Amino acid sequence: MARYALVPTGRDPADRLAQVSRLPDGWEVALTTWDATGMTDPATRPQLARLLHAIRADELNGLIAPSRTDISVFPDIYEDTLRTIHACGGFLALVRDETEL
Repeated sequence: MARYALVPTGRDPADRLAQVSRLPDGWEVALTTWDATGMTDPATRPQLARLLHAIRADELNGLIAPSRTDISVFPDIYEDTLRTIHACGGFLALVRDETEL
């Protein structure tokens, strides 16, 4: 599994990544990464693309992120990205509820 966060351009990712530092028992992190692109289309984020490729290649089984805003604040884009993650064979776990921003 990988930890993933989205941060505003030029900001330090430490705060967002700290939110995904505690994991459920038995979960192991293979990779921690972030995109510093701000709220861009998830399909254009280089690190998210890297993680999706790793899921497709069976190198990762899923992602954990602080909240749905790390994927998108737009419901349609968020749902499309969830479908993409699932189609790759992976999962997305959120530290917060989907409706909590």
